[in-house]
Amino acid sequence: MRSLLREKRAWRLAPSPDRGLVEAIQASLGCSCAIAILLARRGGAAWGDLLGSSEERFHPSSTLPDMGRAVARLSEAIRKGERVFIHGDFDVDGLTGAAVLYRTLRPLLPPNSVKVEVSDRAAGHGLSRPFVLRAIDEGFSLVVTVDCGVASHAEIDELRAAGIDTVVTDHHLPVGDLPPAVAIVDPHRGGHTYPNRYLAGVGVAYKVACALYEHLEKPAPTALLDLVALGTIADLVPLYADGDNENQRLIRAAFRLLSGGHGSSLGLRTLMAKLSINPKKLSTTDFGYLVAPKLNAANRAGDPKVAFLLLITEVADQAEYLAEILLDYNRDREIAQNDLISQAETMIRDEGMNPQEDGLLLLVGKYWNEGILGLVASNLAERYRVPTFVLSRGDRGSRGSCRSAGDFDISAALESVSGLLVQYGGHKMAAGFSVSNESLPELEERLFEYIAEHRSSIAAFHPEEVDAEVDLAEVDLRFYTNLASLAPYGPGNPSPRFLLRECLFDNLNLVGTHRQHLKGRVVQNGIALPFIAFRLGKHLETFENHEKRDLICQIGYDDWRNDIQVQGVDLVRSIAGGESTS
Repeated sequence: MRSLLREKRAWRLAPSPDRGLVEAIQASLGCSCAIAILLARRGGAAWGDLLGSSEERFHPSSTLPDMGRAVARLSEAIRKGERVFIHGDFDVDGLTGAAVLYRTLRPLLPPNSVKVEVSDRAAGHGLSRPFVLRAIDEGFSLVVTVDCGVASHAEIDELRAAGIDTVVTDHHLPVGDLPPAVAIVDPHRGGHTYPNRYLAGVGVAYKVACALYEHLEKPAPTALLDLVALGTIADLVPLYADGDNENQRLIRAAFRLLSGGHGSSLGLRTLMAKLSINPKKLSTTDFGYLVAPKLNAANRAGDPKVAFLLLITEVADQAEYLAEILLDYNRDREIAQNDLISQAETMIRDEGMNPQEDGLLLLVGKYWNEGILGLVASNLAERYRVPTFVLSRGDRGSRGSCRSAGDFDISAALESVSGLLVQYGGHKMAAGFSVSNESLPELEERLFEYIAEHRSSIAAFHPEEVDAEVDLAEVDLRFYTNLASLAPYGPGNPSPRFLLRECLFDNLNLVGTHRQHLKGRVVQNGIALPFIAFRLGKHLETFENHEKRDLICQIGYDDWRNDIQVQGVDLVRSIAGGESTS
């Protein structure tokens, strides 16, 4: 598990939920008070929805906007044996979504009548004119988009003029009028009753597949959930938001599928094996920090078609070969990413930037590698807890990626400066854009003005919350099992953090390649458990001084020892309803 350490972190105990609800949950589950508090805070009266079920239930696909039109047009294509061109975006969400629709349509249409194109960074996000010309020249009658299309007005209009229909499946926010497609299935459109506005692009594609299969009176294509989980986790959409946790349930069902050795993608299982991921103990960390970066490496340091082919191959030797190529791409990506992060850190230091006071980090570098701007922005946004914009300046224009922090809506920020941008798109947590170089000074000024008006939504200006106080006497296998039942964790349902008061530490050792991690035992009232504090090795003397300290921690499981483990996040002198002191 990655360390969450940042210097001078401020903490507060989260507001206590209704005591009656907490007691009702304890009585129902027979769980500890800390677990009941966690469930009450996150789920309220609907806390039971957060717990896993042997048969997850999902919302009816038919209630998404234009779903009836999309299914009718796809059914017509199947009936007539038409040629269908699927266009997916080049990130993991787009790749998995394209794979879902390819696997859905290929068995229903004549051989060689389904073609897929996954875009690349040179062509940019969304439909491109070269793609439109290929669709016309090669005689396709239907185009289906995945994770894009809601902003492709000119391209869809040109396809329509050539007699080619378009079905858009997307999850990005529509801006202005909708393009002239036959159907636009997007949960962010108004006028529908679908409860989950935060489906990933692959989630929307899967819903189309489910609705089509239902129309054809076929069983739901649940084998595709492995791809749905991967794209949903990679795209950082909320797992729980506005009282709805369908994304969490989709992932939970996928993990259950994979734990039994099932799923649609041989290539995904092959890559997991090469990364030593145990399918019976899957977490969102496995997909988000191990699998997804390998697939994304193809669009950052190679060819995204390699990643797509891995997801759809049914040949074991080909899966092995493609997985090795992705691992090679990833090694190149890591080198480039570390170099650019180093350059960014130098720029922040040399220019005297203070992101946590400014509430914004904006960096512009000449000819920076556009393929890794998003990774660098994500790294810095997590570290400084402020919205982060990282741009590569070219000769006449610049391209940028941005990532949010806290409840700040990065897409709305771009919308506020849209008049300065050549192109932009994304969602609340992540987005991309391009801008002319002469507009850069005004863009920076306008973004800082926007930040000044929205400081309350930025993470850096708020103490981080601790979910509940717990005693070591409560932390046992049952406690961990109860925690596991609330998984998967991710945006909207973060991994719980607990407060252990007045702890001592012994058996301390520095571990890791660079001895940067601290390992030992945490002791409270005579009860001891092993702990590891990632990247806290430099604070060894503080842990050794035998002064009782409060510990902010997470509770994990040590597979090597087969034992519960405390995972230290931060060491504080005191914590209450207000801020702590580091």
